[in-house]
Amino acid sequence: MTLADFDLTGRRALVTGGGDGLGRRMTEALVDAGADVVICGRRLEVVQAAAAEIGPRVTAVQADVTSVADVDRLVEIAGDIDVLVNNAGLSHRAHWQDVRSEDWQWIMALNVESPMWLIQRLVPGMVERGWGRVINVSSVYGLVGGDDSRYPGIGLDIGSYFASKFGLIGLTKFLATQLGPTGVTVNALCPGMFPSPANVEALQPEVIAALEAGTPMKRLGEDTELRSAVLFLAGPGSSFVTGQSLVVDGGWTVW
Repeated sequence: MTLADFDLTGRRALVTGGGDGLGRRMTEALVDAGADVVICGRRLEVVQAAAAEIGPRVTAVQADVTSVADVDRLVEIAGDIDVLVNNAGLSHRAHWQDVRSEDWQWIMALNVESPMWLIQRLVPGMVERGWGRVINVSSVYGLVGGDDSRYPGIGLDIGSYFASKFGLIGLTKFLATQLGPTGVTVNALCPGMFPSPANVEALQPEVIAALEAGTPMKRLGEDTELRSAVLFLAGPGSSFVTGQSLVVDGGWTVW
């Protein structure tokens, strides 16, 4: 493998939720590899600030990807996309016996349906051009069932998150079989324990200690440690990799 295997010069990427947290780091990595990147998020000020700070090859679009109308508008603005990173996602905390239908459905719309609607609209162009990369950001909790003891005082009452992230990996595998001969690869990226704006309130000292104890490397991930993973899946060097789940978790899932 050479640096050319990561070169995205002349490529155009879309990163949902690309304005902050791990999505922003992925955006920065894609720009550093030569891509022009469109980022979207529900908070205009966040994506605009990220675009201004990263540089002129980043375009910010306000969009709620759970809205089909917003997805259509986003696709129209984004134009031809070579690398689609379905990163937007959240969890909702509720005991499985008490979770409400509308909350469950909203998580499914964000974490599973919105990637599908973007794939539906953007992948046909990739197929026509004979090259494309779809990266669905799942989680280690799309692979394992979780352990409440790693979250002292708060537990793991995020059943819809688990179900959605398992579902996203299933969608990834299915679409990989459908797109195999086309030059378009579809893979999942599964981060382990990373601090992010979405989970900062939950990461109290006792939770951090338990998470570190459950990780063979005995630490949480740093926000730059997904860069090489996303570039590998996005780049030309991964042309024979499809339908896979690339886990970046400090060894969390080996125990």
